[in-house]
Amino acid sequence: MYQHQVDYTDDYTEEMDTEGLKCLRWSMFDSPDAFGSGKRFMENEPVVILDRVFKKERLRGFIEIGYTSKPYADKLRLHSDSSHRVGKAIKFRCVNPSYRMRIVKGLILYGVERIHLHRESIYFDTDSYLKKPELLFF
Repeated sequence: MYQHQVDYTDDYTEEMDTEGLKCLRWSMFDSPDAFGSGKRFMENEPVVILDRVFKKERLRGFIEIGYTSKPYADKLRLHSDSSHRVGKAIKFRCVNPSYRMRIVKGLILYGVERIHLHRESIYFDTDSYLKKPELLFF
């Protein structure tokens, strides 16, 4: 399993990193080029939903992409309307089919309407203002 480690500073403490979360840490959603950006720029809703699902199902996951800064999003060639740019999307690694079903079920129960299943990861967002609900399999 993946271990998430953070070198905390006086400006960004462990208490700040775990505020409001049971299993996850805000730093897991940082843009790689901006320490603390997960806490500052991620919307609460997707993070709290995933945290609740992981706690209920007793699972862990490796967050591949959370918030992305403009330079990092450009490097990844994300569309300008990507939900990652505004902190409303999460993509995380999940290879086990049983875990995937449990997580997707939990996301749906918490009202998530946009879920994309990839071979080894799950993407979801809570950016339903202009985007239609969808469940896609890749």
